[in-house]
Amino acid sequence: MCPLKVISNNPLVIEKMENTFFVEGTPLDVLLEVRKHLGSGDRLVSMPLPANQRLFMNPYRSIVVDEHSAGLSMKSMQLLENAIERFRMQAFNRSSDAEKDFALMDLEQVLTVLKAM
Repeated sequence: MCPLKVISNNPLVIEKMENTFFVEGTPLDVLLEVRKHLGSGDRLVSMPLPANQRLFMNPYRSIVVDEHSAGLSMKSMQLLENAIERFRMQAFNRSSDAEKDFALMDLEQVLTVLKAM
């Protein structure tokens, strides 16, 4: 199994998972942090774009990366740059009523990626 790291702004993911990197801020801030990790040789494991438009509103974003890949992956970087451009135009739902639900959905997506590995 490859050494995986989760980069996230979701406190629930940080609480429940090991090998995490917390990012204070929006999903865009998470993607900008992921860019730094990719520049250091990490590779995307999970997709940087959400599965559908509704999930774009989620104020939490967690990305799984392989910490010890064989160097800079141009495919990973291209996917990430496309996601950054999309997220720059996105507003996020900061409703306190939905915050727990959004955090749980994000955690479940990470767990699904990790189970598939």
